[in-house]
Amino acid sequence: MVEITESRAAIIACLDTAEVLDRLPDHGGAFRARVACEELLLIGPATAAADLLAYATAYLERAGSSGLAVDVTDAWSVCTVSGADAAEVWARLSENRMPDERPAFVQGAVASIPAKTIAGDREIHVITPSNLGHHVPHRIFSACRDLAPQAGAPRQFAVRRVAPAGAGASSTDATPVRVAS
Repeated sequence: MVEITESRAAIIACLDTAEVLDRLPDHGGAFRARVACEELLLIGPATAAADLLAYATAYLERAGSSGLAVDVTDAWSVCTVSGADAAEVWARLSENRMPDERPAFVQGAVASIPAKTIAGDREIHVITPSNLGHHVPHRIFSACRDLAPQAGAPRQFAVRRVAPAGAGASSTDATPVRVAS
């Protein structure tokens, strides 16, 4: 089975030199997505938008740079695909290779539209321009009918990790992550 949900996310664009962005400390619960040499996105739950923006702005001011932190949340839509068949959905809708290491960040077309993707354990967050946000769920229901996709209730964005073997039940806590440039 596959569940498709809207993930409510805050997306903060940090624009500065590579050197300044490389030194941006992790912010618990936020995923760092390096989209270009001089651009990094902080992605976290929608409830953390003001905190993430303040954090990024304060860091850039302390760094003494002329960089900019901007809340670009309204420009993006986040669709989360979860379940045992999430990887199969990815294989059907994207020609991009998904790295084995999790979490992973990939940029490239998904269902023929531009996307930024974060793959966790048994879930994939597909971030698309907001005006195309309806397209990915529509394509999943169409192209993956045999996987019995179900619509889930909207939820706050989080990168979830499965506990290592022998560590007990899986964890649904957001894990702070650093993505290499």
